[in-house]
Amino acid sequence: MSARLSSVEEITHQAYDIFLQLAPENLSDLDIQQFNEHHGEYGFIEDSEPDDDWQQFVSLEIEPEHFVQVVIGIEYEDGDEVFARILISRDLDAPFCHVLWKPSEEQ
Repeated sequence: MSARLSSVEEITHQAYDIFLQLAPENLSDLDIQQFNEHHGEYGFIEDSEPDDDWQQFVSLEIEPEHFVQVVIGIEYEDGDEVFARILISRDLDAPFCHVLWKPSEEQ
């Protein structure tokens, strides 16, 4: 039996909702201010096949057709600022999400 999968568009929207919900607990006040100030004009949400490095952060097998990597950030002239990378499952029967947040300046 094949898995019931969300569309990439649906799961990208879900990842963005998770980002918005958890950002205040995981980003600095300055990062939140920067995102809120610039996301309308310079913000980006990119979905792609998961990068190979996810395997060091999660203990499950990442099947590219069942997972999406979503990157959320701000695009500046001198480079991108990534606030979060999200690995999220498209499988409706096996929900999973893991977020790698931008490290705080104190770390």
